[in-house]
Amino acid sequence: MTDEVGRRERKKQQTREELIVAATRLFRERGFDETTTADIAEAADVSQRTFFRHFTSKEAVLYGESDEVAAAFREAILARPKRESPITAVAAALRTLTDHYAAAPERTFLQGQLAARYPAVSAYSRAVVQRGLERTVAEAVAQRMDVDPLEDPRPEVIAGAAMSALRFALRRWVATNGEADLLDTAARALTSLS
Repeated sequence: MTDEVGRRERKKQQTREELIVAATRLFRERGFDETTTADIAEAADVSQRTFFRHFTSKEAVLYGESDEVAAAFREAILARPKRESPITAVAAALRTLTDHYAAAPERTFLQGQLAARYPAVSAYSRAVVQRGLERTVAEAVAQRMDVDPLEDPRPEVIAGAAMSALRFALRRWVATNGEADLLDTAARALTSLS
């Protein structure tokens, strides 16, 4: 039974990855508004119903790995030495995000280009992806500090600063066509506050 569950999960993950790859290719070739969920499903050789089992929208498939990236970022923050200040810990853990973005520069550039051109992509990026990362950082910082984030403002303020530093670094990285050091730029921006 465990082998069957493992196989099912692998197949599910493979389908999800195929949808992400197909969507990325179509968005690059046609544009965001010009690509439908039916186009993406067809390109991945699945039904539109299967598409919606994996993703709620075109925006969600564009940022298809955001939940996994946020979870890895959270773990990286919590794994930092306790003696580090919260800002230093978050700045060091930013490597998780910057490595993810730098490992797939074409995809990262595409996300930035589509967010700049299409208001729906920009809104999704800010309201869902960035806000989700910010919540993740705030929760991890609160846990590290052993404080109630509803009572102590520091976790949320640090999380907001981390997201601003990351946005700044990504804009700079894209503007330099990937030449700027993404991690160094983000970490320096964040630690400039301490």
